[in-house]
Amino acid sequence: MCNNFHDSNSLLSVNTQNELFSTAKGYSVQCDLTSRIILHFGEIKAPFKILDFLNFRRFINSIDIHSKIFDLSDESDYEFVEAPQLNIGHKMTLCEVIQLRELVNGTHFAIELNSMLHQVLYTEQELV
Repeated sequence: MCNNFHDSNSLLSVNTQNELFSTAKGYSVQCDLTSRIILHFGEIKAPFKILDFLNFRRFINSIDIHSKIFDLSDESDYEFVEAPQLNIGHKMTLCEVIQLRELVNGTHFAIELNSMLHQVLYTEQELV
């Protein structure tokens, strides 16, 4: 879902995805049709409802990377990252977790910025 549509009479393309944020390892888009945030990270494609995305962000940010870096045990080299609501679970290296965290937090920043801009623009229009 959330692709470009082509009318049979003409090749009219309707963009339903708006890129929010990208890094060298992935990108995120907002789908206007499904009202979801879609993260693309490596082989992972995860469509989140906004509340699920915020919960996933909280989970990713709760991983204590600092202590794992200084822990010399083999178990600390990897983290099992999951999004149960999407039936997604992946074993990731610490480097991948850091890269995913960058993507998730950048996406969150873009959503917040868009929300603030939208609020300011509509408030200014009402005052005019």
